[in-house]
Amino acid sequence: MTYLGSDICCFIVYHLVRYRRKVVRDNLVQSFPEKPVREIKRIEKQFYHNFCDLIAETLKIRRMKTADFLRHVTVTNPELLEELAQKGRSVFLAMHHSSNWEWLWQIQHTVSTHRHFAIYKRLENQYFDRKVFQLRTGFANGQEVMIEDRALKDTMGRLAGTPNAILILGDQSPRGAETDYWTDFLHRDTCWFTGMERLAKKFDYAVVYTEMTRKARGQYEVTFKLICEDPKTSPDGYILEQYVRHVERFIQNNPDNWLWSHRRWKHSRP
Repeated sequence: MTYLGSDICCFIVYHLVRYRRKVVRDNLVQSFPEKPVREIKRIEKQFYHNFCDLIAETLKIRRMKTADFLRHVTVTNPELLEELAQKGRSVFLAMHHSSNWEWLWQIQHTVSTHRHFAIYKRLENQYFDRKVFQLRTGFANGQEVMIEDRALKDTMGRLAGTPNAILILGDQSPRGAETDYWTDFLHRDTCWFTGMERLAKKFDYAVVYTEMTRKARGQYEVTFKLICEDPKTSPDGYILEQYVRHVERFIQNNPDNWLWSHRRWKHSRP
């Protein structure tokens, strides 16, 4: 029933509402100039199917337990994180909006002995913000597991001395200021938030790229890739550049899995 509802949702969203069709098509055409129109349309349609699956699967979270999520999300190399935990190393889990990050968050605390957190941004609508927060923290039994983005620096200072793993979705579009990190990404000059790298250096957090691949409908595979264990000795821009290249390779290999409806390229380099 979950995916029957998703299929109906997809028909409505894609054919009737035409939700952000122009944004999605433009993003795909600009990102894959080498692909023919027929292939762009195929990726576009599959993206909307995946997008509606994400919505349906997210709505199902309240009816699922940790054991249920573990049947759908497989972590290939949890030992990488656990080795860092045993060394007493805190870590940023640097991910992007692909596959089903909401389901990954529901099992993240099972992957290593770190104390696990995720960063979130408050929604403007207080009612929906409260509902989404409750959805994401139902497994936590009242423990602090979510960190509001504006309080991240202060929270990291308060948690110093405890091995933490903080999930951060690092592909949002920043304000396009000169202080943002600019680099070529999918054939376009693209800006990135520098906060993850700056905070990793300040609080000595290792950075691990977190890749979540859709293997089949409702089945996901997560693989961790170490970007930097000792950020204080890495050159400025190194962590972000490595993260961007990982994201780019993922999208090129899994073009329908990224969140193409996001208005990612809103700014030009100052």
